[in-house]
Order: sequence, then C-alpha cells, then structure tokens
Amino acid sequence: MGNSENKKARGNIYVTYFILFASIFLVTFVTLGTSLIFLVDSYSVNEKTDLLSENTMELADYVSRNLIANDMNSKYTDEKASICNSLNVVSRCIDSDVFVCDTSGNIIMCKDQIGSVQRKSLVCEDHGTVMDDRLIQNAYESESGTAVTTATFDGRKCFVVSTVIRSLPATKDDAEGEIIGSVFAIAENGTAQIVTSIIKMFTVVALICMGVGFVMIWMLTKKMVTPLQQMSAAAKRFAVGDFSYRVNISGNDELADLGIAFNDMADALDKLESSRRSFVANVSHELKTPMTSIAGFIDGILDGTIPREKQDYYLKLVSDEVRRLSRLVVAMLNMSKMESGDFEMKPKNYNISDQIVQILLTFEQNIEKKHIEILGLDHMKPHRVNADPDMIYQVIYNLFDNAVKFTNIGGYIGVNVTEFEDMVQITIKNSGDGINSAELPHLFERFYKVDKSRSLDASGAGLGLYIVKMMVEMHGGRIWAQSNSSTTAEFTFTLPKE
Repeated sequence: MGNSENKKARGNIYVTYFILFASIFLVTFVTLGTSLIFLVDSYSVNEKTDLLSENTMELADYVSRNLIANDMNSKYTDEKASICNSLNVVSRCIDSDVFVCDTSGNIIMCKDQIGSVQRKSLVCEDHGTVMDDRLIQNAYESESGTAVTTATFDGRKCFVVSTVIRSLPATKDDAEGEIIGSVFAIAENGTAQIVTSIIKMFTVVALICMGVGFVMIWMLTKKMVTPLQQMSAAAKRFAVGDFSYRVNISGNDELADLGIAFNDMADALDKLESSRRSFVANVSHELKTPMTSIAGFIDGILDGTIPREKQDYYLKLVSDEVRRLSRLVVAMLNMSKMESGDFEMKPKNYNISDQIVQILLTFEQNIEKKHIEILGLDHMKPHRVNADPDMIYQVIYNLFDNAVKFTNIGGYIGVNVTEFEDMVQITIKNSGDGINSAELPHLFERFYKVDKSRSLDASGAGLGLYIVKMMVEMHGGRIWAQSNSSTTAEFTFTLPKE
C-alpha cells in the first residue's frame, strides 16, 4: 500500500513538472512561431510589392517617353514591339505578369504580343481580359500614381500593382501630363508556401525539443525526488526509534543542503535518544539504589534487626540518601525550568572571591580527609561580578565538588580569579586523573557521564555540568574545560562585571 502511494506521488510530481515544462515550451514556440511567420509574411509581401512597384513605375515612365495619347490604341509599331519585349523581360525577371492597359482597361500591350502582326484592335486576345474599373481607379486616386492591392484571378489570390501612365507635359506650365493608360503587374501570393514550410520546421524542432525536454525533466525530477524519498524512508524509521538511517548527499545545491540538515537532525536525534536512554538508566539506578537502602534500613529498625544502639547511625545514612534524592530531583527541576525559560534570575553586584572561600569551607572535612592542598587563596583579591549569587553558588559548588571527588590523595586544587575589562574569569584546577581528549567536547552535554575510569566516585546522573553551563550562559558568560596531561583537569568560566 505504501509503495503504491509513493509511486503515485512520484508520478504526480513527474507529470506536473512535464506538463508545466511542455506548456511553457509550447506557449513559447507558438508565440515565437507566430511572430516569425508574421514577420516573414510581412517581409515577403513588402519585398514583392516593392519590386513590382519599382518595375511598373519604370515601365510607365518608359511608355510615357515613347508613346503619346493618340498612339496608345493605334496600329502595332516598332515602339510598341520594343515595349512588349521589355514587358516580357520584366515579367520573367520578377516572376509576374506585366502588361499595359488603356484608359478603358483594355490590355493593349503584354509579353504575349511579341511578333504580332497589325490587327484592327490591339487588345490582347491571349489575355482576353478587361481590367476591373476598381483596380484602375485605385491607381488614378493614388497620390503617388501607384496603388498596391490584392485580387483573385482564375481562383488564385494575387498581388496587383498598378501605375498610371501620363503623357509628357505639352507645356512647361503643365505640372502633370494627361493619363493615357496604366501599367499592371500581377504576381501570385506565394507566402502561403513559406508559412507552410515554417510550420513544418517548427513542428519538427518542437518534437525534437519535446523529446530532449522529456529526458531532461525525467532526470531533473529523479534528482529532486530521490532525496525526498530517502527522507520519507528515514522519517518512517525515525518514527519507530531507528535513527541510524542517513540520506545520501550528492551535489552542492539546495537539495544537498537539505540533506545535510536532515542528517544533522538525525545525528542530533540519535544523540538525544542515546542520552535519554542513558538518562533513564542512570536516574533509575540513582533512584533505585537509595530507595532500596532507605527501605532496608527502615525495615531493619522497625523489625528490630538493627540494634537500638546503631539506629542513629543508620538513620544518618537514611538522611544522606534522602538528601541525595532531593538533590537529583532539584537538579532535574532546575534543568526543566531553564530549558523552558521559566527560571527567574535575581542578579546583583557582589564579591565573588568571598563566595569562593565560603564554598571551599563547606568541603573542609573532605579536603582534610584527602590531604588536599588549596592553592591561590593567599593571593586572591576582591573581584566583583554582576550575577545571581544563588545560581553562581551552585556553579562553583558543583565544580569544587567534582574537583574534590577526583583529586588524588595528597593532591591539590588551584583557584585563580582574573579580572578583565568587562568580565571576571574563574579557573578551578585539580590534580588527579585527567580527562580524555575525546570526552572534553561532551562534558557539558545533557545526561553525559565521563568514562568510568574517571567516575570512580561519581554518583550523579550527568546533569551537573550541563546545568552549570546553562547557568553561566544565562549570565552572558561561557565555560570550558581542558586537560593538558593525564594528571590534571581544569575548568574555567567567565562572568560579566556589569
């Protein structure tokens, strides 16, 4: 069911992209083809009519210079034979029928009258046509003396160009001579063949481009859909708790960026799930152990297994375990509040050096028990910071608690407070087992606990340093850890002065 739905989705995406591409392609080609056809047709018509006009004007001038009005319909002469020869040459050159009409529209000279003998009438028997008065009138009414129009002859649509023939002016005062006839040029409209050729060419090119476009769209769609399919498969596996699946990344485009972001999210989810499982195991262990001890001690007191003289001792153990549970619960509550933004800060300006000394005094018994030497207190000067005293107390207390736990017997803890222009830097360094370099980047992660070799005395759930980091960053400072060798560990954090 799921596979069929995926295939259907892929098909829809492909069809959508192909239809979109084909529509854009067809609209573009139709627009370009129509424009090109119009331009070619217009150019062809203009070229043809200009050529016809130019030749009819030259012939009209030639007839005007060789004939007079009274000689237009007279006998066949050498001058008329010469004109017919010229009409024959021009007709062949411009692929049209060129002839001369008198004022009545009779065709009196044409290419077919070459070598004709004298007749009673010069009207061409081969043409046998009297030009339509409308066509003759067009030339007469034209300001330039030349008219271009279209007409149908023998069922064919043709261009008709006519130019009036005027006799030479009788006197210098005459602006124009008398109209004695017209020169006509008729050419078949051949643009339909050109248009058909262009349509055929565009059809072939369009089919080729559609084929190429089909392949390109298929490749492009596959490239786009494949990462989405992988992400869909990964999301389904994430839904059942399997965060091991990763998207294959290729290229350097937006899809690659999306794939990288998706894999980063998977890494974060995998790490979070691992931390969650570890946290649940640790918290379960941390809760189960003291509760089991508390129940055992109380049951022993109630049933008389523990003698009365030892009851105070075991009650103190119960009290310690209860406090331990309380610290764990408080740490989890604080973490939840800080992550949700509900933790309220109450900053004020105070001397952090005094706070460090006060916190160290709370570890006096453990320090003396392990014979730990404290370095740096004798040179410490007053340094004021602007922070929440209770939050920073917990930060320093957690760091000192770790330092005391992991300092070797007879070792040392060094405290150094350095003041800069806008901040104060506090460093706590202890001897003992160092921290593995591979673990340094993860120390402040939620639920993270260092390697067991350094956790011989660690009973926390991996929240202490995470909460410390959050508290420091809430003040606008930062915290980091370093271990220069296998015998020291050093934690440093900064706080603003104002």
